[in-house]
Amino acid sequence: MSKHVAVLAAMILCVIAAGSHAQNEPADAAKEAQNPLAKVISLPFQNNTDFGIGTYDKTGNVLNIQPILPKLLGDGGWLLINRFIIPFPKTVPDASTAEGQSTTGIGDVSYTAWLAPPVTGSFTWGFGAVTIWPTASKDVLGQDKFSIGPSFVFVYTNPSWLGAAVVANWKSVAGDDAKPDVNTFYLQPIFSYFLPDRWYATSAPIILANWEAESGQKWTIPLGAGIGKMFNAGKLPMDAQVSAYSNVKKPDGAASWQLRIQLKLIFPTG
Repeated sequence: MSKHVAVLAAMILCVIAAGSHAQNEPADAAKEAQNPLAKVISLPFQNNTDFGIGTYDKTGNVLNIQPILPKLLGDGGWLLINRFIIPFPKTVPDASTAEGQSTTGIGDVSYTAWLAPPVTGSFTWGFGAVTIWPTASKDVLGQDKFSIGPSFVFVYTNPSWLGAAVVANWKSVAGDDAKPDVNTFYLQPIFSYFLPDRWYATSAPIILANWEAESGQKWTIPLGAGIGKMFNAGKLPMDAQVSAYSNVKKPDGAASWQLRIQLKLIFPTG
């Protein structure tokens, strides 16, 4: 297990212990924050460790810092959701040789903006755009391209479970001409089943297709699930989860499976 995973796991355990005796919010903001379109400010720290990369079974790691900032637009009830993904630190191994060293730094930052209409029932949706910015500190950590494309989110909620899907496709429109063009499809189905004592089961694999790749090398399709716990640290709602995903279809040399550990800080907006 990488040192980043170990540090984040220790942090989660410490915060759970600190908040285990705190009282719940009357309206459970931690449960509400499972919804990608919730009117809740949240700050997830999501650590992803990829195992079995390449012939020599190398390991990669990225800590995604993912602030989500909703903004109510006027009196009509429309909501603007601002979602950032900041990959730092990101570690990519040299999989070409057994002795190859890893490279660590910041990766390409993404920003997504969704507009969502007023909530009128159990089903909600949003639409907008996703942008990928060439912020990587080293060539191997990013794509050296600015990419943009449409993004959609669909959510269904009830007291027992939540189902959602985030769909996007981005293409490069600027950047280093010497680097390969980018044309990526993104699908993340999200399912949370709520259990007693603020536990929940979850599955949120990220399915990718690289339309620029050769036939047979386009798709990455993971399958897996995990468990999460919502709790309070004093008055601050928080959420911790751990899950694992096996890549049942993947390009040659890609990781065999991924361990995901997440800690989410939640700030109700009232």
